[in-house]
Amino acid sequence: MTTFYLCRHGETESNVAHRLQGWIDTPLTEKGLVPTHKVIATLGGVKFDAIYSSDLGRAFVTAYVIGRGLQFPGEIVRLSGLREVNYGEAANMKAADAYEKYPRLDRDTHFTPPGGESLAHMQARVLRTLEDIARQHADQTVLLVAHSGVMAALRANHLDTDFGEHNISEAYPHDFVAKLKVAGGKVTSFLGI
Repeated sequence: MTTFYLCRHGETESNVAHRLQGWIDTPLTEKGLVPTHKVIATLGGVKFDAIYSSDLGRAFVTAYVIGRGLQFPGEIVRLSGLREVNYGEAANMKAADAYEKYPRLDRDTHFTPPGGESLAHMQARVLRTLEDIARQHADQTVLLVAHSGVMAALRANHLDTDFGEHNISEAYPHDFVAKLKVAGGKVTSFLGI
């Protein structure tokens, strides 16, 4: 069974401004990669067979820095399946304004904002992506660099709780690292380390 380690991208300008990013990419802040050094220290004793990141720049840049810090010799594979939820018309809005305009946006697992995707759709996409990676890397160790929404989707699946409810009750800082396993479309273990 594939062992996954999951971490979040560095802090972005939109994180600081409390804007919803989703599929919109914004640059990392000047100090955005500082938490990444803690991630590198946490993962220092792990040998990775592969590193995958969301194809959004904030995740790929973070994955690149982590890969270099861990002296990973391979290429980092970018996958759109590891993207944050697509907020559609709510993307790039101040979070408070977006939640006022679309009150179900962050808590209703099945609500789809105009031009976007529901949390349920995003969760299913992420689980399919991990299953695909697991097939390619059976019994190997894989690092994933993604987004807080991806972390929430996977942890909610593991806890067998509603993604929307979990999404509003849990926060994943930029130095968060989890170790997890996936089988049959289900997260069978999820442990913050």
